Amino acid sequence: MKRSRLLAICLTIISANTYGQKQLEATIHKAIAKAWPASVRMWGYDTASKQQMSAQFSAVVVSPDGDILTAAHTSTPGKTYRVMFPDGKEAIALALGKIEMADDPTIPDVSMMKIITPGTWPYAEMGYSSSLKLNQPCISIAYPESLSQPLPGVRFGIITSLGNERGFLQSTCAMEPGDSGGPLFDEQGRVIGIHSAISVEESLNYEIPVDLFRKYRTALAIAKKYNAFPANEDPISKDPLAAQPSQYDAVFSTAKNACLLITSKGDSIYGTAFPNAYVVSKSSMVGNEPQIHIGGKVFKASIIRRDRENDLVLLKMQEPVKGGITLAKTKPDSISFKQLGQFLVSPRLDTTNAVSVVGTLPFSLPKINSTGFLGASIAQKSGPLLLTFVRKNSPAAANELKVGDEVISINSVTLNKAENFTAAMQQFWPGDTISISLKREGNIYTRQIVLSEKPKIPATHPAEMFAGGKSTRRDGFERIFAHDAIITPKQCGGPVFDAAGNFMGINIARYSRTSTVVIPSEVVWKFMQELAF
Repeated sequence: MKRSRLLAICLTIISANTYGQKQLEATIHKAIAKAWPASVRMWGYDTASKQQMSAQFSAVVVSPDGDILTAAHTSTPGKTYRVMFPDGKEAIALALGKIEMADDPTIPDVSMMKIITPGTWPYAEMGYSSSLKLNQPCISIAYPESLSQPLPGVRFGIITSLGNERGFLQSTCAMEPGDSGGPLFDEQGRVIGIHSAISVEESLNYEIPVDLFRKYRTALAIAKKYNAFPANEDPISKDPLAAQPSQYDAVFSTAKNACLLITSKGDSIYGTAFPNAYVVSKSSMVGNEPQIHIGGKVFKASIIRRDRENDLVLLKMQEPVKGGITLAKTKPDSISFKQLGQFLVSPRLDTTNAVSVVGTLPFSLPKINSTGFLGASIAQKSGPLLLTFVRKNSPAAANELKVGDEVISINSVTLNKAENFTAAMQQFWPGDTISISLKREGNIYTRQIVLSEKPKIPATHPAEMFAGGKSTRRDGFERIFAHDAIITPKQCGGPVFDAAGNFMGINIARYSRTSTVVIPSEVVWKFMQELAF
């Protein structure tokens, strides 16, 4: 069953002990505020050379003196790791015990660490996986590698299995690389599981039950790899909060009629309607002759302006249409910490709305995947800027650039350092034309080259194989925030509302398995501020 459907079931359960939507949001935010300070970003760290020695992963501190829970596949007993807290504090931790079965090292994936830097540390309370119930709300606070941000992202979901055949809990809190070892919390902000693995579908995520850490905490305090469950077991007490209700009744109010379908250049994308027949959408997915579909009718639209930096396009329908989102006359407030975990709704025209939560504070995404593609590279060293590689079927190859050619200038700007070449290419977008001058066998020649999009790399990891995949243009934004809505690239361009129906922004890209990114309402407001509504 799809994650959005599962969430809809959870959020519409009516029982004798239900909470309203406002109470649910308040409960979730309180849990986030409690759990956030202890949710840490980590990587292997050589204390002598002061160098990073592994990919980043996530973890959680569960005692004031620095006990850390994480996944076994992230750690090696006896090795040191860098611990980075959301408030900017840092420490060094030592990896202690971990449990990996001899016949299957992927289970139970249990590991502990200990902060060895002197101090008292923020920590989260440990919950009880034995008292969990199906459809119980849960919260992930972790550090997805794709976003590479110093602050964690928040995701909301429900418990879908209390223990599968491999011993893992299952939840709909989506994960991806970098989240491994990160904490799963209950609605009281207590650790109930640790992120371990995923399947292809976004709703299939596997968590290490926290009771395993309780049961083997004494054994795990020794820096040792166990290939079977340790004989030394600790007693597990009963959950003092087990009787508290965990079902909610949340009713979402949305302005679905503000979401429209746009077709152009043989493709489709959502749009967001505003008064006086104006529509805003994702520019890179809208061609020069767009048509807008409303209630079975098709309306022609003209392009008023494009904003390449924010990937926004403003359209004007050629016939008057009522309705649309009325922008505030004053600049809306930006996303703040108090809104983390706040419910959001993204209308979808062909299925149920996507329910999500505010997952991050506003941040910027540098232009990496969205840079114009030349298909030629140089060595990052001093001396002449010689091409060391020219990719087949690339714009460089089509214009007969060759390995060994010396790059002289781009758009008449002379380049004399490798970093100048990289910086120059970083400015351009797919479709831009550059004038590049090169030297070959003592002769200068110049080519006018139209840059293309970067070639797509076939997905091999489950985190890259979700339905619909990533948006082609998904970075190069100065101000966005992320949420955990499951939408496809063709469902971007539409509006995002909070549960009360307030306009929060426009879905601009499906960024990764865990994240859809939003152009906030204040950026949309600035884009449209010259119009009279």
